[in-house]
Amino acid sequence: MAGLRFFRTPKPQRFEYKARFYDPEKEELRARVQRAEKEEDYSAEEVKRRISSSFRSKTSGYKVDRNFRSKQVKNSNRRLFMIIAFLIIAGYLLVKFNLSSFTSMIEGVSGY
Repeated sequence: MAGLRFFRTPKPQRFEYKARFYDPEKEELRARVQRAEKEEDYSAEEVKRRISSSFRSKTSGYKVDRNFRSKQVKNSNRRLFMIIAFLIIAGYLLVKFNLSSFTSMIEGVSGY
């Protein structure tokens, strides 16, 4: 009877999570400062390595407006919608005003 519990429910297990924050910009800055502090001599190899690392960091981590891509996609979608709407309206007007020549052309093709 000790194993059966009718009125007492088990307590939920606790989830222990310690959040950690990682800032890549801060880490990159710290690494650059440490390299600059220990680089007292300017040998040719050190200069080449520094230049190549700056190229890599600028191409992969180039900071522009974070919403730039979403703005460009919205503008592209809007432009596409306007083009489709214009083509539909132009097609409708073309068929409406030239319907008689359009129907005679279709009847001429079928010819039966």
